[in-house]
Amino acid sequence: MNLYKTIQNFLFDQKYSIEIWDKYIHVFRFIDIITLNETLIILNMENFNLEIKGDEFKVLKLTKNEILINGNLKEMRIAS
Repeated sequence: MNLYKTIQNFLFDQKYSIEIWDKYIHVFRFIDIITLNETLIILNMENFNLEIKGDEFKVLKLTKNEILINGNLKEMRIAS
């Protein structure tokens, strides 16, 4: 059981998580949504803003601090 808790703490004890797959972007532990439209998403993270540019963005899942986006990613950058 100790190994399970060690793995769980490693996976979930992070300030944030950004994962990119084929046509999906998953962001965990964002603070606020600044901009959300079909071509631009700006998320306020703990110490920076995350700018995601592309087209055909659709939100598939949205909770208080987690978002799953489907679309064509063209650019992602960190802005202060």
